Amino acid sequence: MAVCEDEKNLREDLCAQCAAILSELQIEHTVTPYSSAEELEAAFSAGAEFSLLCLDILMDGKTGMKLAQELRERDDRTSILFITGSTEFLKDGYSVRPIQYLLKPVSREDLEQAIKTDLRLYHQPRTVTFRVAGRTFVLPAEDILCAESRDHGSVLHTTHGEQFILCPLSQMQEYLPKDRFCRCHNSFIVNLFHIRRVSSRTICLTDGRDLSIGRRYDDRNGGKPCVL
Repeated sequence: MAVCEDEKNLREDLCAQCAAILSELQIEHTVTPYSSAEELEAAFSAGAEFSLLCLDILMDGKTGMKLAQELRERDDRTSILFITGSTEFLKDGYSVRPIQYLLKPVSREDLEQAIKTDLRLYHQPRTVTFRVAGRTFVLPAEDILCAESRDHGSVLHTTHGEQFILCPLSQMQEYLPKDRFCRCHNSFIVNLFHIRRVSSRTICLTDGRDLSIGRRYDDRNGGKPCVL
């Protein structure tokens, strides 16, 4: 794990808290501090690998947001936990699929919950089991890009192709884990961790396909937001 924060006291505090939380969870770990995005970038260039980045958004020089965007362009799957003093950049950050945003000053409780979420979502194998009409389908949750309503059933668009399952999208929504998937349109359920970019009415996925955001799911129109 890496902690990148340009404020020395906060950086040291975050490192100490992360180490304590991981120790309590009995997770073998190393927590490495970095004082700038450039310093962390140099570590990546030298071959360093981290399962989780605790990354300040606004720093002198290159911002944490810019570094995170470059990591995702390289298809780096390192988990990112943003630390910020402002909510100004929340929407921009969805394109890099962060675990969470934590506002400064960071509370121990919020930090622990974010680390537990990362462990649960990315470091434990997860599958989705569908039992429909006497047939059973088992798919890794991370392989599912989105589900689409079609021909009185649902098509699962996956990283390996399409799978048609004879159940309506409303039933499909019950099968898919709610911490990974969200309804964004009457015809679509999207995997939050395959979102590359969100514009005013469109979601771009990691495979390049675009999904529309329905009016009832657009929080600007008083609906349920697609991305939480």
